[in-house]
Amino acid sequence: MDILVADDDCTGRFLLNSALCELGHSVTEATNGCDAWKVWKRQRHQLIISDWMMPCMDGLELCRRIRAEETSQLSYIILITAREGNANYLDAMNSGVDDFMSKPFERDRLIARVRVAMRILGLNQSLQLANTHLERRVEERTAELQKALQAKSEFLSRASHELRTPMNHILGFAQLLASKKGLTEKQEASVRQILESGRRLLTLIDYILGFSKSDPSELSFDAAGAPPMSIG
Repeated sequence: MDILVADDDCTGRFLLNSALCELGHSVTEATNGCDAWKVWKRQRHQLIISDWMMPCMDGLELCRRIRAEETSQLSYIILITAREGNANYLDAMNSGVDDFMSKPFERDRLIARVRVAMRILGLNQSLQLANTHLERRVEERTAELQKALQAKSEFLSRASHELRTPMNHILGFAQLLASKKGLTEKQEASVRQILESGRRLLTLIDYILGFSKSDPSELSFDAAGAPPMSIG
């Protein structure tokens, strides 16, 4: 990994460079906060080790600017400073620093902190990949759902026509028969049964289809209004 080191002290940069190269990392150096900010903007380093007190821009301002960027959650910042005290520690953490080390730093402690940073960055990367995979799966499932809803809508449209049209004709003929004179009591009873059964069946069709539609009122049907057909 290429690590960004920001320190105006050449000795400090040398010591940091030496320790980091021992771990197999490469180092990009910046002699002040302004240069470090420009370098980070170009390369988006995942690990930044910065001194607090630097000319042009101090380590806290550098951290604030990095954290203001959308991709900053992928960067881990270690601040090194000779300042002591709880107030300074809180200022650093509130500015978005991930780790805080006293200066002069101990080589072994720095190496340990960098290894911790590498583990955290690795976990963040795994989480990012998992989130990307999850978002892709959600998009795929959403597309599948939309396709299924479209197929359902087309099926209901066909079903409505195929089921309701024959029933419309049956009820129309039954109404015409009911208006005829000269039917026997048995014939009249049969016609009434046809009308009642047809209307119940039509109500059931409306319920089943309407239950699956966003606006069931569109499926309303008035059997009494079915136009009679001439049967000569």
